[in-house]
Amino acid sequence: MLPKTTRHEAIANNLANMEVPGFKRDSIFMREVMEAKKKLSGDYPDWRINRVEGTWTDFDQGKLHQTDNMFNVALNGQGFFAIRTPEGVQYTRNGNFSKDNQGRLVDALGNPVLNAQGEDILIPPSFQAPSIDDGGVIKVRDEAQGVDQIVGKLQIVDFPALYDRNLMLQSPFQPVLVKGKQGAYIPQPGAQQVAAQNAKVVQGYLENSNVEPVLEMVKMIDIYRSYEADQKAIQIQDSTLDRAVNDVGIVRS
Repeated sequence: MLPKTTRHEAIANNLANMEVPGFKRDSIFMREVMEAKKKLSGDYPDWRINRVEGTWTDFDQGKLHQTDNMFNVALNGQGFFAIRTPEGVQYTRNGNFSKDNQGRLVDALGNPVLNAQGEDILIPPSFQAPSIDDGGVIKVRDEAQGVDQIVGKLQIVDFPALYDRNLMLQSPFQPVLVKGKQGAYIPQPGAQQVAAQNAKVVQGYLENSNVEPVLEMVKMIDIYRSYEADQKAIQIQDSTLDRAVNDVGIVRS
């Protein structure tokens, strides 16, 4: 019942964030293989041992939808935008950007978006809507002179270990990226970071979350019914033990 509760919490979090651009659904790894080995060896642990191996994130790309907001960008392919948070540099697929009162390009929480050199991207005050090409180069146009000025290039990085099947099978499972408090991703120590090779920036679009609400609801109902059945089994066992102690064990004269 304990791991079912953990899985239920993960599904509920997925459903709560299904409207957040760039959100990636979470799921739970269970220690099924290790449990089977212990059963065969005779060294089977008691029920108190937590069978949750860890949380993994599905980084499959969500669908892109058009917003016509020139500060909205989406990534078509593997990669992440870099942002500076109070906890350090983190990474996100949520391209819901805007220009703050200091002229910086920032995310929805006000964190600066970083350029290829790891610095803030500044939009000149006389320019309101930049153009961003598929390589992440940001340009603004001087209408008086009819020329474009490059103000920066989005830093787009990737983590090859995310797609390493052998690494995913290791136990205990060690995720390459973990979600921070604000929803962005924090690389774990030793995680190799490279420039994204195949990601294309699409201006005026946002990436939907990859949560399938119908599938998540079916999973939630299935887990709830299974949890309920386990609970009833425990209640029946408790009732049987109660009768054994209080009725069968009584010696009548």
